[in-house]
Amino acid sequence: MPMPKRTRRAPAGSSYELFAQAMLDHWLGKKVVMEFERDDGYRDPSTVEYCFGRSSEWPPMEREALREARGRILDVGCGPGRHALYLQRKGFRVVGIDASPTQVALARVRGLQQVYQGSVHRLPRGLGKFDTVILMGNNLGLAGDLPRMRRFLREVREVTTRRGRIIGHTKMPGVWFKQHLPYVKWNVERGRPPGLITLRVRYKGDVGDWFDLLLISPDDLIELGHDTGWELNRVIWGGGERLGDYIAILDKR
Repeated sequence: MPMPKRTRRAPAGSSYELFAQAMLDHWLGKKVVMEFERDDGYRDPSTVEYCFGRSSEWPPMEREALREARGRILDVGCGPGRHALYLQRKGFRVVGIDASPTQVALARVRGLQQVYQGSVHRLPRGLGKFDTVILMGNNLGLAGDLPRMRRFLREVREVTTRRGRIIGHTKMPGVWFKQHLPYVKWNVERGRPPGLITLRVRYKGDVGDWFDLLLISPDDLIELGHDTGWELNRVIWGGGERLGDYIAILDKR
């Protein structure tokens, strides 16, 4: 399967920053349409309105999952602060991190009291211990392939208390496979996990860098947990347009 044609690129590491620029433009009242492009050329147009929606407009699984949050909370990939601000208003002590400095600035302007630059690949040091780590918006698999997922889960274990908990959103690979079977077959041919997606962001003529997103089943998550000191205690399934999505609640073993 051929790679897409080369096009004008923004600086390396910029897919997160282009995504952030789309967020900022939306917040400033501009009309935004960006695209996620897969490494087989498939493109998925997207607006970013959902990142600013009121909690009453969220999928029910998100509201239900955040009821499981406890203690001091770290929001990994917080974006403009949709979930972190909600939890902060509920009285929780919340720290947000995002790979994009633009997202960090936007979340701060919108009222998030503690927000820093960092990512699943490099958690900031010196922030103390957390009781809950949330990874919403498909961020559970943002570390990438299985070895990087194991490393990330072990790192989260180090920054959480004895009652540490992860609340993470992903998609059930089997449901996604049916819609994208040629890509799944291509992954298998390349020796990659079937649910590993390589993506980049396109926005306003600029093209970001490639990054990996892993879709993972609850069964595989249980196995990952055994390897890294976590136990899958609950799965909250989505419905309707979110059919196949789920939020995993993992507790420290």
